[in-house]
Amino acid sequence: MSYDRIRLYDAGRFHDTELPDWYREAERLSETERVDFHRAFDRVLDCEHTLLTEEGMLGGALEIRFWPSEIHGFFVLIETPLSFVEHIVIPNPADWLPFISRHLAPLISVANQSSLISLHGRIDNAFIAWARHGKGCHISRETGESRIDLDNDRDRRRAQQARAAMERERREGRA
Repeated sequence: MSYDRIRLYDAGRFHDTELPDWYREAERLSETERVDFHRAFDRVLDCEHTLLTEEGMLGGALEIRFWPSEIHGFFVLIETPLSFVEHIVIPNPADWLPFISRHLAPLISVANQSSLISLHGRIDNAFIAWARHGKGCHISRETGESRIDLDNDRDRRRAQQARAAMERERREGRA
């Protein structure tokens, strides 16, 4: 993605254009005055942003925010915790609902399904650990993995390393 250009959605089509002055002003506020990047857009666009993706639901994998500016139209920022995915301006209010239905709704749906699959994987791991070892604090709340299994794996690796070291010493003793 280019950070010196922005996508413009007009009449059902995307166009690349130069970054507007208000975008550069938000960048300046964020860098020089140490204002949160999203809050800088709130100030520059004179409106508050709305988060379209539920916090926690997507596990921080994808965030979609929009600013409904009366002067500049709708500004949409799609990002992950690591970087921007896309930034889009919809100058005509009549294009807002078609943009949501054609582009944002499918993206949000896929992201939600991905996070649910990940959540189910953690639930599966927790159930397997519980079924193997019973209820207790030995199950990792974050991953659902059994700490007993992790400890056993570590002990197996250590025993294998010790056997390999003993075998090496035995060979060197013969030579």
